[in-house]
Amino acid sequence: MVKKSATLNFKNPVIAAQVLESPFVPDSYLGHTMPTSKDFIGEKDFIDLEQLIQDLKISKKKVILNIGDSSTSGWDSNIVTQNRDRLSKTLPLLPAFFQYKTYSDYLRDLIGDEYLVINAGVPAHTSLQGSRRLGLLLDRFKQEKIDIHWVTAYYGNNDSVWDHNRQDKEWIEKSKKFFLNRFFKEENISPIITRVSANDYRVNMEQIILTCRNQKISLIIIEPITPIYWKPGTRVLNEDLERKEYPGSNTVYQLLDEARLLWNTALKEKSYSELKKIILEEAREKDYIVPRIKKGHLAALHNLVDEYDLPFIQISLDRTQDDIRYFIDYCHPINDTNKFIANQIHSIISGKISQRTRLKQLIEKAHTPMSNKKEELMIPIEHYTLF
Repeated sequence: MVKKSATLNFKNPVIAAQVLESPFVPDSYLGHTMPTSKDFIGEKDFIDLEQLIQDLKISKKKVILNIGDSSTSGWDSNIVTQNRDRLSKTLPLLPAFFQYKTYSDYLRDLIGDEYLVINAGVPAHTSLQGSRRLGLLLDRFKQEKIDIHWVTAYYGNNDSVWDHNRQDKEWIEKSKKFFLNRFFKEENISPIITRVSANDYRVNMEQIILTCRNQKISLIIIEPITPIYWKPGTRVLNEDLERKEYPGSNTVYQLLDEARLLWNTALKEKSYSELKKIILEEAREKDYIVPRIKKGHLAALHNLVDEYDLPFIQISLDRTQDDIRYFIDYCHPINDTNKFIANQIHSIISGKISQRTRLKQLIEKAHTPMSNKKEELMIPIEHYTLF
C-alpha cells in the first residue's frame, strides 16, 4: 500500500490536500512537477523523458507536444475520495490518471505513424508554470537535437481559482520580471485575488506564443471548457471542508453562497431556457473554489489569439440538459469532448484547415454510453460539495 509522503512539502494546498500517493514532486521553479521517470502521461502508463528521447532519436518521428493542466493530463478527482476510503481499508490506491482517454490518446489514434504525441499535462498547473515547463522541455529537446513541430496549450482554469489571495508569482521561484511587476504594481480592484490575474495570464500565454515562434514551432491554443450545471464549490466527492478564515475568504464564501442560490434557482426550472443558461453561467462565475476559467481570463485569451492570428479550438456544448456527460467531474473533459479536441487538432495539423479559424462547434450528440460497466461508474450521478 502506498502512503502519503510526510517529507514532501507542497506549497499548493490543492496538491497537498488531494494527493495521497504523491505522484508529484515539489520544485522551486515550477512549484510542483511530475517525478523523474513519470515525466509524461501515456495511454496506460507514465513515460520517462530519457527513454522518450532515445525513442525519438531512433524513430525520427515528428513531435506534437501537448502542454496543459489536468484537463490535458487526464485526472479524475473522484478517485481522491475513493482512495481515502481504500486507505482506511488498507486497499491498494487507485491512480487518478488513466481513468479515461485524453485528447492526446484520441489524437494518437488519428495521427498515424508520422507523429509522436506527447501528453505533457501536469495537474494544478497554471499558465505561469506551463510557460516555464515548456521552456525547460524545449531547451532539453533542442539540446538533444530533437525538433518539436507542434505545441498545443490548454491553460486558464487553475489561473482563475482562489488560493487564499496568494498569487503563484509570489511563492514560485521569483524572476526579475516578478520584481518589476511588484515595483509597478497594478491596483487590485477586486478583494479576491486569483492564482494568476487576467493580466498576468495574458503575459504568460504570450510567453508561450513567443517561445514557440522563436523556435519556429506551430502553436494551437485550446480554450478551456467547463460545465455550468455543476454545483458551485464542488471539488471532491463526499468531502467536507471547514470554512476557515483566510485572506479574501469572507468575499469568496459570500460569492459562493450567492452562486449556490443562483444554481438552486436555475435547477428548479425543469425546462431549458436562455435565462436558465445565463443564471447557471453567472453561478459558475461567482465560484472561486473550483478551477473554472473566468470571463476576464477568457477575454485576455481571445485577444491574444486575434492579435497573433493563431489556430484556436473552441467547443460550444449542448447546455439544454445537464452537461456532466461531457466531463468526469468539475472541469475535466471526457469522451466526445476530448475526441472533438483531437479531431480539430488533427484537422489543423493535416492541413484540412489552412487559415486561422476559431474551430467552434456545438456537440449535439449526447455522451455515447460506454460499453464497459466499470467505466460507466466513473461518472458521478450526483454533485457533491466541499462545504
